[in-house]
Order: sequence, then structure tokens, then C-alpha cells
Amino acid sequence: MTDLAEKLHERTAPASASRFDRAWGVVIGAGLLMFINLGPVLYYTGGIFTKAITDDTGWTRGTIAAAGLPANLLITLTLPLVGWAVDSYGARRIALLSSILFAVGMLLLGQFSQTPGLFALLLVVAYACGFALTPLPYAQIVSGWFDRRRGLALGLMLTMSGLGTALLPPLSSALITQFGWRHAYVFLGLIVFTIGAFAATFLLRDPPQLTDKTLGHEDKTPGLSVRAALAGRAFWTLFAAFFLISIAIGGGSTSLPLVLTDRGVSAQQASFVMTIVGLAMMVGRLSLGLLLDRIFAPHLTALVFLAPAVAFSVLLLTNATGANAMIAAAFLGFGLGAEVDALTYIASRAFGLRHFGRILGFLMVAFTLGLAFGPTLFGRIYDQFQTYQLALWIAAGISVLSSGLIVTLRRADLPFTSERAGTHI
Repeated sequence: MTDLAEKLHERTAPASASRFDRAWGVVIGAGLLMFINLGPVLYYTGGIFTKAITDDTGWTRGTIAAAGLPANLLITLTLPLVGWAVDSYGARRIALLSSILFAVGMLLLGQFSQTPGLFALLLVVAYACGFALTPLPYAQIVSGWFDRRRGLALGLMLTMSGLGTALLPPLSSALITQFGWRHAYVFLGLIVFTIGAFAATFLLRDPPQLTDKTLGHEDKTPGLSVRAALAGRAFWTLFAAFFLISIAIGGGSTSLPLVLTDRGVSAQQASFVMTIVGLAMMVGRLSLGLLLDRIFAPHLTALVFLAPAVAFSVLLLTNATGANAMIAAAFLGFGLGAEVDALTYIASRAFGLRHFGRILGFLMVAFTLGLAFGPTLFGRIYDQFQTYQLALWIAAGISVLSSGLIVTLRRADLPFTSERAGTHI
């Protein structure tokens, strides 16, 4: 009853200023949840934890990397369901529940991972508990609030993920040094709970079209059906391109600290290089957000997809330990800054918002599958050859291939250029 009254109040509030304030408040709340999403907290700290876990337990890098594969596959399989849930019920309850459960999952992961099998199982549990701590629900809710400034809003929100990637790896390194890797996981879980519960409770608001659905009004939001989207060339072009680029950036970003420590760089310096990656992600996402509303999105995205290829080339062709390592990290981070916001923006223009959560959920399957297989590929190649050289060559090649795929999208493939022509946001 309280939620229904709140939604009725929001519908009768002044349409202009209050809507504007709520919309940007949603960006702040979604940004905070992006700061503590699974990427910065578990995925991009993986290289930092791998070194500590290997030193403590003797498990190989390939074993630790492979342990993350089932967890990432689980998230992949649940993304369409999460998209449907947000389409139907909104993101606030889901985000709050996931923040609470994730703290429990991180406690279990840190304290009870006594064997590689248990580590893999508890990593699955932690990822399952963080089912809503992915970009999908928040990209979806922000897209529902914005039209003309959608690219900017998505860029600002997702910039916070870059800030998390900049800050959480060095924080994790410091926590590991001070308390050990097991307690470091627990501390990260508590950080997620505190920030996530605050953002979900006080800042997130569901977009007007979801309120219409909840109140039983006819949904007039334009957009393709899920079946029509899945039958089109644009969907499968996006699926293939983002699957490939996520293999490259996923394997490259999680292995970068290990590549550097193998070349004699200290663990603390390697974690600082991940800070460069995070800062470059912020620059990439903010600049991409500013440009997506002005430049044809597939062409802009294709250009940004070449940045990881430059990063891998620097790592391959130079002894990247000092300035060259920072250059490689900057290009890799800039490429990382294009994935989710570009995918969300292009998908919203290609398929509309009516069934956007479910369609984006299916597209995010490609992205998370690539993120799952990338680190595993890099880890297995290292175990086989005791070097990352071959993995870096493969990553550079598929970065170029993904750029070539995305550039084939035409303007006719993106028909939903203005869902709400009268809105000022």
C-alpha cells in the first residue's frame, strides 16, 4: 500500500521540475550502485586477489581463473530473468535485496574457501547473491527516465563503475596486506551493503512507464517485441561484437596486474596501474556519454573498440613496466569505458523501451559470456606456456574484429531515435 501511494503521489507531482530532479537523483543512485557492482568489487580485483591466493594456498593461476567461470555463467543465465523482473517490478527492491545478500556471500567466500572446489562453489554463491549488482538494472532504469540526454545520463552513471575500478583494486591490495585476502573479501562485502542499501532506499525511483504498468494503465511505450528483436540482424550483430570485445577486455583487464608482476613490478604498483585503468574508464564513459547523443553510435563505438588493440600491442611490443604500462592501462581502460553504455544506448535506439529489459538482458548474455571466458582463456594459456604473449595477440585480433562488426550497423537499424519527443530530458 505504501509503494502504491508513493507511485500515486509521483504521478500527481508537478511534471517538469520534480521529474527533472527525480531523474538526476536516479542517476546518482544508480551511479552509486555501479560503483559497487560485481565488476569493480569481484571481477577487476581478481588479478589482485589471485596473487595473494596463489601465495597462500599454492593453487595455480589457471585454477583460480577457471573458478570464476561457473559464477560468470550463472550471472549470464540469470540476466534475462533480472531484466524481466525490473521491467515488471522495478529496481529498488531488487537492488536492496541483492546488496544485503551479497555481503553474506562475500563473508562465506572469504572464510570458508578451503579448497579450489569450495572456492569455486562459494564464488558462485557470491555472484548469485549479487544478481542485481550488474549494469543491467540501472542502465535499464536510467534509459527509462531519459531520452534526449540518454547518452549523457548513461555515461555519468557508468562513470562510477570506472571510479570503483580505480579505487577498489588498490583498496583491496591494502586490505590484503593488512588483514589477508580472506578478511579483505568480508570488508568489500560490507562496503557493498552500506552503499547499496543507501542508494536503493533513498535515491532509486522507477521510471514513469513502469509506474503506468503497476497502476494498471495501458503501456504506450514504443518498442519491438522480444521475438521481433531476436529475429533481426541488428540484435545478432550486437551480440557477436560485444561477445568478442568482452573476451578481450575481460581477459586483458584481469590479467594485467599479473602480466606486470611477472615483469618485476611490485603488487602495489600493479594495483596502481589498475587505478589508471579505472580513471581511463571514467574518461571513456563520460566522453562517450557526451558524444553518443551527437555522433552515430555504432561508428563511435567501433572507434573506441580499437583502443584495447592498442593496449595489447603496447604490452606485446614494448617492455611495459613503467610509462608504457600506464599507456597500455589507459587505452585498455578507455576501451572498457565503452562496453555497457554503448550496448545500452544502441539497443535502446534499435529496439525501443517497451520490452527493453528483457532484450537488453539477452544482449548482456553475450557480454557476460565473454567476461567469463576471457580470464579463463588467459589463465589456461599462461598455465600451458608460462607467458601471456599468445593470449595478448588473440585479444588484439578479436578487438579489431569486434570493431569491424559493429561498424556494419546502419541508421535504419536504429529506428527509435526519440521515444518521447516532448520531454526535456
